[in-house]
Amino acid sequence: MFEVVKILYRELHYQILKRNPQIANDEKKFRKHLKNAVSIKRNVAIQSIAFVFFGIMMAIGLSFSDDKTYIVAMLSSLALIPFIFSLYVTAVQSSYVVSLGLFEPIKALPIRIGALYLSELLIIDQIPALAMILPSITVVIMKYPLNGILALLWVFVGMLAGHTFGLIIYSTFGLRISYRKSRSGSLKNFLKVLAIFAFMGLFYGISYMQEYIQEHSEKVAAVIGRYSIAYPFTISSIFDPKKSVVMLLLYIMVFIPLYQLALKRVWSGILEPKLDSEKVKTSKFRASLGGKVFALTLKDLKIIFRKTAMITGFLMPIYVLLPQIFMTIKSGNLSLTRATYFLFILGVFTIPGADAVLKVEGKVLDFLKSLPIEKRDYALSKAFSMSVIPILLSGLILVLAIYYDPKALILFPYIFLLPLNASFLTMAYFFRYEEIELGIPEFNIGHMIVLMILVGVLFGIITLPLFLLSYPFEYFVSFGIGLVSLGILFCIGCCKWSK
Repeated sequence: MFEVVKILYRELHYQILKRNPQIANDEKKFRKHLKNAVSIKRNVAIQSIAFVFFGIMMAIGLSFSDDKTYIVAMLSSLALIPFIFSLYVTAVQSSYVVSLGLFEPIKALPIRIGALYLSELLIIDQIPALAMILPSITVVIMKYPLNGILALLWVFVGMLAGHTFGLIIYSTFGLRISYRKSRSGSLKNFLKVLAIFAFMGLFYGISYMQEYIQEHSEKVAAVIGRYSIAYPFTISSIFDPKKSVVMLLLYIMVFIPLYQLALKRVWSGILEPKLDSEKVKTSKFRASLGGKVFALTLKDLKIIFRKTAMITGFLMPIYVLLPQIFMTIKSGNLSLTRATYFLFILGVFTIPGADAVLKVEGKVLDFLKSLPIEKRDYALSKAFSMSVIPILLSGLILVLAIYYDPKALILFPYIFLLPLNASFLTMAYFFRYEEIELGIPEFNIGHMIVLMILVGVLFGIITLPLFLLSYPFEYFVSFGIGLVSLGILFCIGCCKWSK
C-alpha cells in the first residue's frame, strides 16, 4: 500500500515541477529536482526542523519543573497543536490533491476505499506538527516513562481525531462541483476566511495560555480536571494510568469507526461528486476594463478567495502583525515610528503571498498558454495580485495611526511603495528565466529566505534617510528612493519578461 502512496507523492511533485519553466525545459535539472522532491524522508526532515526548534523552546520549561500539575497543564495546551494541524491540513489540502486528478487512475480499479491513499498522503504532511510536541513528550518520558508514553499515545489519538474531523468537513463541503458562483457560496468562503483567522490566532492563544498557566497553574489544573473527558484535557489522566488507558480505548473505539465511515464518504464523493447548480438569468457579455493585466489580476483574486488553502498564504501578513497591532491598540498609543515599522514589516511579508498567486492556475495553465497573453502580462498581474492584501492592510494601519497621531498622514505613499517594491522584486526573481512561455516557477522555503534578504536590503536603503535626516525631509527622501527603486524594478522586469 505504501508503494501506491509513494507513487501518488511522486506524481504530486511531478505536477508541481513540470509547470516551472526554469526546471521543466532543462531535462538534467528537471530530473535532479524531481529526485529531491519525491524523497519523502528528505522533505519531512526539512519541514520538521523549524517545528523541532520551536518544540525545544517549549520543552525547556518542562525540563526544569517537577510539578505534575504544571506538566499536565502544559501538555494539555501543546496536545492541541497536532489536533488542529491535522484537522486543518486534511480539510484544506484534500481539495488541492484531488483537483490535480491524482486519483483518476485509481477510480477504475476495484477498490472500495481508495481514499485511504489520500489519508496516508496527507498524514505525511502532518508529521512536522508532531515534531513540535515530541521534545516535550521526550522530557516527560525521561522523568516518568509510563506517563510519557501515555501522553504520546494521547497525541496520536488527537491526530486521528483531527484527521477524522477534517475528512468529514471535506466530504461535506469540499466534494462539490458548482456551476455558478452564488451568494451562499460567497458567504461560505467568507466563513472559511474567518475560520482561518481563528486558526492563525490559535497559536498565539496557546502562547498566551502558556504564560497564564505558569502564573495560575493550580486554577488551570482545576478546570482541566473538571473537563478531563474532553480532548486535549484527557491528557491530564496520564498520572492515573488505569483511567488513562480506559479513556484511550474509548476514544479509539469511537474514532476508528468514524474514520472508516469518513473514508467511505470521501471516496464516494471522489467517484461521484455532488453537483450544485441553480437557475439563473442570462446576461450579456461585457468586456472588462483595464486590459489583460487587470483581467488576470482580478481572476487571481477571485480564485484565491474561493480556495481556502490559498487564502492562508495570502493572509500571512495579518498572521505576523495581528498580535502586535492588538497590543498597540490595547496600550492606546500608535506612534509615527511604530506605524512606520508596521508598514515596513507588511511590505516584507508581501513575499509569502507569491506562493498563493503562483499556484492559482492549477491545471488550467495550458488554457492560459492558448490565449494571447505574454509573459510580461502574466508576471505583472502576479506582482499586482500579491500586493493587494498588503496594500489594503497598510491602509487600515495608516487610518489607525492617523487616529492616534494626525501626523501619520505623511506615511501615505508607503502604502503603495513598499508592497509594490517587494512584489516587483519577487516576480523579477521568479520570472528571470529566458523562455517566453508562461509557467509557474517553484516556490519553497529557500526561495522565501533569499527573497526576504533581498527585500530587506532594498528596504534598508529606503529607510536610510529616516536615520540620517530630520522630519519631514527624511520621509520625502525615503519616498523618492522607493519610487526610483520601483521604477528600476519595473523597467528591469518588463525588459526581462518581454524577451
